[in-house]
Amino acid sequence: MRKTLYHIVLIGLLLGLGSVTWTAGQASAADASPQIKDIIGKKTLLMEDGSMWSLINGNQVILTPGNIASIHGTEYEGMGVTRDGKLIQWDIGMAPHVVKDQTGVKQVAGNTWLKTDGTVWHSTGKIKELNSISLISYGDREFAALTQNGDVLLEDSYKPGSYKKLGTISDAAFVTALTVHDSRVALLYNSGKVVVYEVHNFDDNGKIIPVTIAEDAVHIVYTSGDPTDQLLVTRKDGTVWTTGNYKDRWKLANQVPGLSDIEQTAALDNSEQFYAKRSNGSWVMFDKGDVKLVDVPSVKKLDVSFSDLKPFVGDKLNVSIQETYTNGAKIKVPASKANIEVEKPHLLQLQSNDTLKVLGVGETKVTITSNDISKTVTVSASLRNNLKYSKQADGIVFVPAKSVFQALGGIVSSSGGGLDVKLGDTSLSFKAGDTQAKLNGQAIQLKAAPINDKQGTLIPVSLLSDALGASTKWDSKFKQAEISFGEASMTVVSSETASLIKKAAQGSLSRFIGKTYWINYFQGWERFSKVTVTDIVPDDTGSFTILFRSAKGKTLKSYSMSSSNVSQLLADETYFYKFDPYKKYKWSASTWKLIKAEQVSLGMTKDQVRMSIGNPGSKSVTAINGNTIEIWEYSNFDTVSFVNGKVFLIIM
Repeated sequence: MRKTLYHIVLIGLLLGLGSVTWTAGQASAADASPQIKDIIGKKTLLMEDGSMWSLINGNQVILTPGNIASIHGTEYEGMGVTRDGKLIQWDIGMAPHVVKDQTGVKQVAGNTWLKTDGTVWHSTGKIKELNSISLISYGDREFAALTQNGDVLLEDSYKPGSYKKLGTISDAAFVTALTVHDSRVALLYNSGKVVVYEVHNFDDNGKIIPVTIAEDAVHIVYTSGDPTDQLLVTRKDGTVWTTGNYKDRWKLANQVPGLSDIEQTAALDNSEQFYAKRSNGSWVMFDKGDVKLVDVPSVKKLDVSFSDLKPFVGDKLNVSIQETYTNGAKIKVPASKANIEVEKPHLLQLQSNDTLKVLGVGETKVTITSNDISKTVTVSASLRNNLKYSKQADGIVFVPAKSVFQALGGIVSSSGGGLDVKLGDTSLSFKAGDTQAKLNGQAIQLKAAPINDKQGTLIPVSLLSDALGASTKWDSKFKQAEISFGEASMTVVSSETASLIKKAAQGSLSRFIGKTYWINYFQGWERFSKVTVTDIVPDDTGSFTILFRSAKGKTLKSYSMSSSNVSQLLADETYFYKFDPYKKYKWSASTWKLIKAEQVSLGMTKDQVRMSIGNPGSKSVTAINGNTIEIWEYSNFDTVSFVNGKVFLIIM
C-alpha cells in the first residue's frame, strides 16, 4: 500500500530558518565500522570513509554517507570539502548537502572557502581582495590567510574586508597548516617548525616579530585559555603541549598529562577540554585532566517491521529495518544490505526488489541480521481463498492431497501409483488404500488410508497432524475442514459449504448493497473515486465477491473473501471512506495531487499527511520555545515531524 523508500529524504524547515531538500543513500550494513577522522562536536564527526554524523533540528542525529574529506564549524553548523573538491554545508535546519556550483574547493574556514585557483569565497561571492591564496584559517571570529608568495594576512576585526600583512615568509610552499586566534596567527611547516605572528608583538619600528615556538610539531590549533589563549601543539613524539601565560606564550610551557601517541587535536571551548586522535586511529577526550575514550558510533539496537505478519499466500511483504546507534541516531537499512534468513524457505522467498513473497500456508521464523545484531519475527501465512472438496466419511475427515500440499508450499508428484510430496526438508510418500506411508524415508502407520475420489487422492487430515504438526477440525455447522499451524490457517470446503454459508451470511451482507463509498487504498483503484456496491455474490467455496459500480458506470470486482472480511473491509478507512474527501477537505489541486501520489511535502497539515500515507504507528508531542513539535513514526520507520501542526521535517 505505502511506498517504501530505501533512501533518506531530509527536508529541514525550522522556525523561519529556511528549507532544503537532500537525498542520501544508506551506509551499507555489511561495511566495517569506519574510524573517526575529525571531530568538531560531541555529535558531529567526520569518518574515515567520508561519511559524516551531524545534528539536525538541534537534537536529531543523522548520518550522511558520502566522500567528505574535511569539515570545519561547530556542533550545529559548518562547511566541508568533498574528496572531489565540492563544497558542502549544514546548519541546524539542514542536513549536510552539496552547495550548487561550488567546485574546485581546497579548504574551508568558518563561512569562507578557498579554491584551488587561489581565490577565496563566501556566501555573497568571491572576495576580491584575496587572490593567490594557499591557506586560510578561522578562529575566535578572526580570519587569516597565507598567500602563495608568503604574505601572512589577518582580517581587521574593526574593518571587515580589510587585511593587514603581519609579515612575509620566503618558504610558503612548505607551510602545511594555519591557525588564528585573538590577533595571533601560527604557521606549521612540514619540517615541524611552528612560527607565531602576533599583532601586539612588534619591534621599535612597528614590525611584527615572528617567534618560533617549536621545531617538532605535527599539528597545531589555537584554543581559549585563562588568562592567556593557548596554542595546542602535538609533537612528533606523540605528546601534546600548550603555550603558557603572558611571556610564556612564546614557548611550549606545559605538557598535557595523560596523553601519548597523539597525532592531532580538535579544540572545543578551551585548553582544558579538547579531543585528541591517537596514532592507531582512536580518539580520546581530555576534560580537565581526565582522559576518556571516544566511542565510534555503533549499532546498539535493531528494529524490524514487516508490512504484514499475517499475510496471505501470494502476498509480497515489505521489510523495514532500522538501526539505533549509540549516539542516538536511527538509520533505515535496505533489506538487500542485511542478512535475511528464513527458517522455512518453502513458505517465504526473498525477491530481487527486497520484498518477501509468501509461497505457502504455515508459520516460519525470519531472522534479520545487520551489523552483527539479529532480530527474529514470526510470519503466519494463511490462504485467502478456500480450497474445495473436503468430505467426511465414517467420522474421518478427508481433504484433497494435491491442492492442500501445494497450498502449504509443497511440490506434489506421482510415483508408483501413489504421491510423493516435498515440503521444505520434509518428504512424504503415500498411496490410496494403504495405511503404510513414509515420512522422511521412514515407514509410518496412518490412522486411516488415503482414498481415491473423482477429485483425486484424498488424505485423512490426521496425516497433516501427525506428519506436520497441524491442528485440524471439522466445522459441522458449515461442513468444512479447518487446518492451522499456530496463527496460520486454511479452510477446505465441502460440496455443501457454499449453500450453508450463503443461507447464513448473505442476509446480513445485503445491508451493504446500494451503499456508496470513496476509495482510499484498494486493488490499485483510483484513490478518492466514488463507487457504489451493487451486489455481493457468493461462490462455491463459501466466499464472496463484492461488485461495485464506478461513477462512470464501470463494474469493478473485489477479490474473493470471507463474509466477515466483507464487513471489515467496508468499515475500514484504510480501504474505503464513507464520505467524499474532496467535499470534506477543501484543499488545493496541487495538494490533492501529492496526496493521491502518497507524497508528503513541507507545510502539509496533519490531516493531509494522514490522507496521504495513513496513520502513524506512534506519536510524540513536545513543546519548545512556545512551539508544539509533534513527531509521527510509521511502522516502516518513516518519520514526519510537525511544528505547530505543519510539516517541517521528513525522514523516509
